[in-house]
Amino acid sequence: MGRMIHFIPESPETAQEMQAAEALGPYAEAVARLASIRQALACIEQYAGDEASDSMAEAKLAAGWPAASPAKQRVYDARSAKVTAAAAAGLELVARSQEAGKEPHPAAIERLKRELGDGIGSIDQLFSL
Repeated sequence: MGRMIHFIPESPETAQEMQAAEALGPYAEAVARLASIRQALACIEQYAGDEASDSMAEAKLAAGWPAASPAKQRVYDARSAKVTAAAAAGLELVARSQEAGKEPHPAAIERLKRELGDGIGSIDQLFSL
């Protein structure tokens, strides 16, 4: 049976922050989701031996969310859901490969990095307008 990767808190403090974010509603959930995507990208970048990329996407989202129209918020939800699914699938692929004693193909890692980076970029652009 396959394993599913879930973005779970790494510590009790993180769990408390996530519970507080859920209590704050869609705004905090949106920022937390984007932070999870960025964390997945950083893991893949480090796995590939690269430096973690830098982005102001969370800050732009946090600043732009309160004034964003419901339509823009729905676009964010759709984009972030797609990128979150890609991140989870990619991290699961890496984990399964390692469990099988194999290394994922470097081209697959590069494609995942590009897909996550492009996804974050599209969200960043949405809240930069």
